[in-house]
Amino acid sequence: MHSPQVKYDVKRMRENGTSIDELSDVFNISKSTISYWCRDIKLKESSIQKIRTKGKEKSVRALLRYSETIRTKRIERTLSDKKSGAVMVGKLSERELMMVGLGLYWGEGYKESNGELGFTNSNPEMIKFYLAWIQKFGVQKSDLIFRLTINNIFQKNEKDIKKFWIDLLNVEREQFSKTTIIKTKLKKGFVKDLSKYKGILRVKVRRGLSLKNKILGAIDHISSSI
Repeated sequence: MHSPQVKYDVKRMRENGTSIDELSDVFNISKSTISYWCRDIKLKESSIQKIRTKGKEKSVRALLRYSETIRTKRIERTLSDKKSGAVMVGKLSERELMMVGLGLYWGEGYKESNGELGFTNSNPEMIKFYLAWIQKFGVQKSDLIFRLTINNIFQKNEKDIKKFWIDLLNVEREQFSKTTIIKTKLKKGFVKDLSKYKGILRVKVRRGLSLKNKILGAIDHISSSI
């Protein structure tokens, strides 16, 4: 049995725009009882609007909590899958690393007979791997020449983008030739965010013709073996 004071407080709060759900939580009374007590109350427009606003806010909070839960689970699944992938590969032998590098050059390296040993990509980790790979052939960092290509909308950020590559690869600014500025339509939904956009980097090796021929010979051998 509830006291008259509790019933009075419930009705007063209801008149002021408190929802049935909130009243039930505050007073620990069933919704059906609250509804019965307040059956004769005619809410003012301001109270109705207040209840609607609170309801929307509650829905938004619930949606945000749900979205965060989903995002967390997705991140956990991604990390788990990546760990499984690493276990699946295990430690690579020198020969296996050689084959990975050849496949990378096959896809992204210069193959025309212009005398240049060159590689172009926009992925920082791929560029790092490539540099480590060609150093196994005796190529020194001082033998490298870089050219950065960026979209014109990022032209004002050229120095920062170039510094990113210099720091990442631990090379000298003097090794970079003049930056190429291109004007192309960005993909739909592309976020114009400097923290993500690093342009495209071309890496050339001075006096790299002999090494290039060896790499292309290895690729020809792989191709003919299929």
